[in-house]
Amino acid sequence: MNKLYMLQVTMACFDNDNDAFIPELWAREGLAILEENMVMANLVHRDFEMEVANYGDVVNTRRPGTFQVYRKTDGEAIVKQDATAVNVQVPLDQHFYVTFTITDGEASKSFQDLLQIYLLPGMQSIARGIDRVICGQVHRFLNTTTVGKLGGLNGTTARDYLLAAREQLNKQLAYPEGRRLVVGPEAETALLKTDLFLKANERGDGGDALREAALGRVLGFDTYMAQNQPGISGGADSFAKTVNGDHAIGVNQVAVTEAGDTPEEGSFVVLENEQQVHWCTTGTNDTLLVLDSALRAAVANGKEATVYDSVTVDSGATLAAGYAKGINLTGYASGKPPQIGQLLAFGTTASTRHTYTIVGAYVNPSDPNDTIVWLDRPLEYSVANGASAFPGPVGSMSLAFHRDALALVTRPLALPNSSMGVRAHVASYNDVAMRVTMQYDISTQGTVVCLDILAGVALLDENLGCVILG
Repeated sequence: MNKLYMLQVTMACFDNDNDAFIPELWAREGLAILEENMVMANLVHRDFEMEVANYGDVVNTRRPGTFQVYRKTDGEAIVKQDATAVNVQVPLDQHFYVTFTITDGEASKSFQDLLQIYLLPGMQSIARGIDRVICGQVHRFLNTTTVGKLGGLNGTTARDYLLAAREQLNKQLAYPEGRRLVVGPEAETALLKTDLFLKANERGDGGDALREAALGRVLGFDTYMAQNQPGISGGADSFAKTVNGDHAIGVNQVAVTEAGDTPEEGSFVVLENEQQVHWCTTGTNDTLLVLDSALRAAVANGKEATVYDSVTVDSGATLAAGYAKGINLTGYASGKPPQIGQLLAFGTTASTRHTYTIVGAYVNPSDPNDTIVWLDRPLEYSVANGASAFPGPVGSMSLAFHRDALALVTRPLALPNSSMGVRAHVASYNDVAMRVTMQYDISTQGTVVCLDILAGVALLDENLGCVILG
C-alpha cells in the first residue's frame, strides 16, 4: 500500500551557520540597530498601538489640554473640570522600506555576517529616512517663531541665539522641562567654538559631553547634533538685487534696482542684515519685492537682496494631492540642483503656499540635467506639470522644542499569507514596529528580504517649538 508522508521543515538557528533566515531574529536585531541610529525620532512624542494598519489609514493621537485654575472661599463648592485633550488626526503616509536579495552563494554565511553585510546598512538607511522626515518638519515652525539670522550663527552669536530661543519658548509657555535642541553639523561647529560649550569644568558633567563629542545640556536644552537637520551651506541657484532706499522694521515692501533678473512671485528671498526667510508674493516686479512677512530688522540702501531662482516640475502629468514619490525638477543652473535639507515650496499666495523639506535628491538617470527629489511628506495639494517650485535659501535651521511639539506615530503592518511561501514577523520595541518578510526568488536564485515600517509624523503644538536660523 502506498503511503503519503507529510514533512514539516523546521529550522534551527545558530550563530555559525546559514539557518539564520528567521524573520523574528532579523526584526529584533533590526529594531535594536534602528534605535541606535535615530536621533530626532528618539526625541519626539511617540504614539504606538499594536493594531495592524495599512498605508493611508488615519489614526488619532492627542495633544494634552489645559486646566483652568480657580480660587475658593471656605465652604464654597469646588468647580469640577473634565480632563480634555485635542484630537489630532495623523495619516499613516510614511512607509519606509529597504529590500535586498541574499544570493545562494552568500546564504552560507552566518547570521552575524549577514547582519553586518545587509541588516546594518539597511536599518541605517531606514533610520536616516525617518530622521530626515522628522527633522524636516522644522518648516512648520517658520511661520510662528524664529530667532537668529541665516548665515549669522558663529562663536560670537551662539549664546545670544540660544538665549533668544529660550526666551521665546518661555513666552509661548512651553514646558521648561524636557526641552531639546537639535542642530546640524555646521551649527554644531559654531556652538563648539563658544566658551558656553567648551568650559567643561563649569558644566557639571566632568567634561564627559565634550570628550564624547556631544553637546550635552546647555541653557535648559538637551542639545544634540543630527546630520539630517535641514540646511544647506551653498550652491543654491540665486541672483542678487540691490536695495533701493532705506527700509524700516515692519514694512513688507522693499524697493530694489531694476538691473538684474526679474524676481518671481513665490521665490524665496533673503535681505542682507535682516537675514530672515521671506518669499515674494503678488505684486513683486523688477523694482519691488512684496514680501509675505514684515521686516524684523532695518535694511539700508545699497544692501543686497538674494532671490532664489525657481525650478520647473517636469512630471509629464499633474501630481495629485497625496502623491508621495519622487518629483522630477528641471530648469536650474548647472551644478546648482535642489539639495537634501533644502526647503521646497509650491504656490504664490498665502492661501496656496505649501512648503516641504527635501529629504532625498538624486540625478535623474534618464536626464542628467534633471534632479528627482523626495519630500518630507506627501503633497498636500496637487501640483501641475510645468508648475514652478521654489527651493529655499542657504543657511541652517536648528530646532529648539519640547518633545510634545511633534509626534512619530507607528503601527504594525499586516503579515502576508504564509501559504504563499512568505516567512514574516512583526516586532515592536520602544513604540516602533517593524515587519520583516522573506521569500525565495527562483529568478534571482536568492532570498528576497524586505524590512519595512509604517509611520506618520504630526505637528502637535507649534507653540512648543522655535527655529534658530544660522
